[in-house]
This record gives sequence, C-alpha cells and structure tokens, in this order.
Amino acid sequence: MKYWEGVIYHCIESLGGEACLQEIYEELPNFIDLTQSHLRPTKWGGRPAYHHIVRSFISNMCQCGLLHKTSRGYYKITEYTASEKKSK
Repeated sequence: MKYWEGVIYHCIESLGGEACLQEIYEELPNFIDLTQSHLRPTKWGGRPAYHHIVRSFISNMCQCGLLHKTSRGYYKITEYTASEKKSK
C-alpha cells in the first residue's frame, strides 16, 4: 500500500469504516503533516492541492478493490480489505 493510500485508509477506518470526502479532508491532518505545497490553492477551482491528491488516490483504491464507492463522494472500506487486516 502506498503512503497516501495508507493514510486515507486509516483516516476512513478512524471514521468507522465509511466516510464522505469532506470528513476525510477534515480528518486527514490527524494522520499527516500537510505542507504548504499540500495546502496551496490550485488553478482547478482553488481547492487545496491535497484535495486533488486524496480524490486521485481514492479513485485508484476503488479500482483495485480497497474501497467501495457507496454514493457520490461517500466511500467504504471493502469487506475484503477489512477481513485481510483482521487476519494479520
């Protein structure tokens, strides 16, 4: 698991295993020190750069089965991922 994937996973896990993007954005600083580079507004809507990073990694995590998109902007840790973690 890549660094950002791990941070996002633990963030969602701390929120009960399911979370919306806004909750993830708010919880993320508890797991990672966001730099000025992460916080800088982007030319795509002026949102902080780390919002784009998070969305990109969440998309990848959904494609490889680590997360399931339950509705627009809501994500859940998959049963497979949760059972894998428990077996370790």
